[in-house]
Amino acid sequence: MKVYTGKGWLSVKEQFYVIILLFLYRLMWGYCLYRIVKSAVVPLLMRFPDPAPNELSKLLFFYEGEMALSQSSDIHLYAWLLLGMLLVRMTLTPLIHAGIFYNLHQEVKGERGLFFFQGMRKFWKPMTLFYMIETILIFTPAYLLLPKILPPLLEAIREPSALLKAAPYLAGWLIYAQLLRLLLLYLQFGKTADDSGMLPSLLVFLRHIGKAALVSIIIGGTAMLIFLLLSGLSLFWSGLTGIIIQQASYFVSSLFQLWGVTAQFQVWHTHTHTHSQQP
Repeated sequence: MKVYTGKGWLSVKEQFYVIILLFLYRLMWGYCLYRIVKSAVVPLLMRFPDPAPNELSKLLFFYEGEMALSQSSDIHLYAWLLLGMLLVRMTLTPLIHAGIFYNLHQEVKGERGLFFFQGMRKFWKPMTLFYMIETILIFTPAYLLLPKILPPLLEAIREPSALLKAAPYLAGWLIYAQLLRLLLLYLQFGKTADDSGMLPSLLVFLRHIGKAALVSIIIGGTAMLIFLLLSGLSLFWSGLTGIIIQQASYFVSSLFQLWGVTAQFQVWHTHTHTHSQQP
């Protein structure tokens, strides 16, 4: 694992400008989402009863908020804004993937340059198709899981311990989604390669799924620990320092996201060429 993560880290340093682009992308997305949530949620929270509420005042607050949302036209405005942002994100995400994958393939050939935007132009169509397939397959189980998950989530508004009832279903869904993403990631490596294909990439994934999963756990777990640390520090230091720390989390997220892709690429590239050289 050290070899794959180490080579992946060296590849990250070669593509530092991609991290900057991802950081700006995430920063703008987070800012727009923050402004929408602030304008929609803060006015409701300002009506939360003060001093400390009793059970009756809590119920009145929830019912008042529900009536305000159901009778106001603002909810339609916020829904359309969120839908528009989601469509923009779904359009840009496969373009970013295409640029990163093409960049990685050029790097292993010994080429140096800004291949990110060339990859966007060359592979945006297949990467968009992969992204649509991934989205459909990840959310297909929701049809079966939502009836089991939704009641505990609604109950958790008043009783947080109810989340434990939904935890097994959510954990299973997350594991399924992560394995599916890894599978499609390896297929995309093969699709964007000149000397390989999706079938050899599928075989590499099936033979080395343990390595792929372990690399994902190591890098993802490290990213989660650092993210939680930054979030805790931003709460501890309020004001300008807290804002700077919170914004730094976008950079850390972009860094580890690219590192995860480059490390998986090293697993794919190593074993693809190893198997191709065998008689």
